Amino acid sequence: MSRQYHHDVTDGDTILYDVIDEEPEAPYRLCVFMHETFEQKMEIMNNLPDLKCREQDLFLLSYPKTGTNWLWEIMTMITSGSQEVSASDKRYGMIEATPATPDALTDKLPDPRIINSHLLPKYLPKAVLTGKHKCVFIARNPKDAVVSFYNHTKGIKAYEYNGKFENYIQMFRRGEVDYGGYPEYLRQWQRFIEEHPDVPMHVMYYEDLKEAEVRKLSAFMGYNLDEARLHQIQDRCEVNNMRQGKLEKTEPEMLQQFPVMQGGFSMIRKGQVGDWKNWFTVAQSEQFDAWWAEETKDITMFSFRYTLDAGCQ
Repeated sequence: MSRQYHHDVTDGDTILYDVIDEEPEAPYRLCVFMHETFEQKMEIMNNLPDLKCREQDLFLLSYPKTGTNWLWEIMTMITSGSQEVSASDKRYGMIEATPATPDALTDKLPDPRIINSHLLPKYLPKAVLTGKHKCVFIARNPKDAVVSFYNHTKGIKAYEYNGKFENYIQMFRRGEVDYGGYPEYLRQWQRFIEEHPDVPMHVMYYEDLKEAEVRKLSAFMGYNLDEARLHQIQDRCEVNNMRQGKLEKTEPEMLQQFPVMQGGFSMIRKGQVGDWKNWFTVAQSEQFDAWWAEETKDITMFSFRYTLDAGCQ
């Protein structure tokens, strides 16, 4: 286990990852941009199973680039009662990115904390299994997810990646991106949900966040919001509004101290359903569809929409 460079294709461009688990078929890789050393990453991972959770903690679970930042903002507005987007962001409650020490940022968060993670079930705190914490799970169609993941990987300096989309797709299909393959992620979460019916789990889809799902989410979380408040949250968390709101709340000094992004990349990018059509060729799309159908033939819990009706865009 170590910090390593990996090729997207043979003799292609390289990406820097932390390999934190030498699984026989697919070593488990994590991103490097949140930590100074590999040793710090392993210390966090080793401490995660016994992470102390508070009674009011909520868990937000997702594969990368499936709407985590967006949904975190919605959940934060629901719990805080705020009429504006937060000046904070989800990374302060991202458990694989926060040291398990008494002065960790996660420990300083007010209740209810929204603990978020992209990890597979087996790496999460044991507290999740107690059934005492509500969990919100979000998924997104894989074509839009891989497009967003590619832009994320190119846009964050620490990956040191400048490869082509056509090559990144192949890496994604092999499951050699950070947090592993998307089909396996869904497979393991399907198994977890089936085997732990006592864990309160609310499954959502990125595509549905473009519609009226906030009411169901708030009810699951235990907040009965009126129509005016629901409409306000949906309006403030519309992607363009949220991006602008976050930018307005970020001090210029903070932007200068956090030189992680490059090429004008933003963690809140387009937020579009169907953007994959601007990236995939016809042949790539057909090959991807065939691969996805084969890899997910045993996954029955999740199904996806790849476009929205015109009135829902």
